[in-house]
Amino acid sequence: MSGAIVDISREDIDGVDVLTLDGEVDLTNADVLQQAVEATTASSVVLDLTRLAYLDSSGIRAIDRGNRMLAAEQRQLLIVSPPHTAADWTFRVAGLSDDMRRGSLDAALAAALARGRRR
Repeated sequence: MSGAIVDISREDIDGVDVLTLDGEVDLTNADVLQQAVEATTASSVVLDLTRLAYLDSSGIRAIDRGNRMLAAEQRQLLIVSPPHTAADWTFRVAGLSDDMRRGSLDAALAAALARGRRR
């Protein structure tokens, strides 16, 4: 089995850690995604999946584990998965809640920054 390739870049935008994924996430590299989320330090983390070509259940589990870790530390994870993207399709098929998901990076950043002002 050849491994999927995913590129994960990290950027600080107004105190929010933004992780942008490009490529594919599956069983062969989902742990890299989870480690990237766990390595963040901001109170809000945005996971931008807009350019992701493929996301399987292993990737969903990695996101869930990262989210649980952040929640235990009183931090927040928001996911950018615009309509009609591979990630959006996977989340809809899996029946996952829309609570963490936003349709654009701007919407996710606005939600993260609003949470920061409430703290």
